[in-house]
Amino acid sequence: MTWFFLALGALLVVGIALIAVGSAVGRLSGTLRPAVLEIDDAADWIAERLPAEAAGQLSLDDVVAVVGWYLEVFDEAGLATEHGQELGDAAVDESPDVGNRTAPLDGILEHVVARGLEHSEPLDAVSVAMVAELLGTYLRELGAIGSPATPPGENPAQD
Repeated sequence: MTWFFLALGALLVVGIALIAVGSAVGRLSGTLRPAVLEIDDAADWIAERLPAEAAGQLSLDDVVAVVGWYLEVFDEAGLATEHGQELGDAAVDESPDVGNRTAPLDGILEHVVARGLEHSEPLDAVSVAMVAELLGTYLRELGAIGSPATPPGENPAQD
């Protein structure tokens, strides 16, 4: 009789665990994963893809600086948070005037090139523009910029 109650208890525990895990997976499957930009990873990715002429004119520190200048535009638009703060929806939800907030990507290249020319040793404008273009590609591949991301399992062509 004791074995019966032990088996019944084990089945009950396993059943509750499966229901809890299943509901959590179902709830999280519809949410989008935030795009996290690691500046060192982005700088390495960009440095590997820079043409030889631009790579010869810029150091890795210069590439990191250009990435920082690029991100200043996102910060000015209110789309960036400090490290350690809430990210994604929680960061955007804190501001009462937020709808679908966007950054002015048209002027981003001018901002980055101007910052490069203000540098203590002015950076080559074409090389800075190449870094900015590669960073834009990196951010699009990461899913941080571009068209709105769709949750897994949804087909955007159906809309």
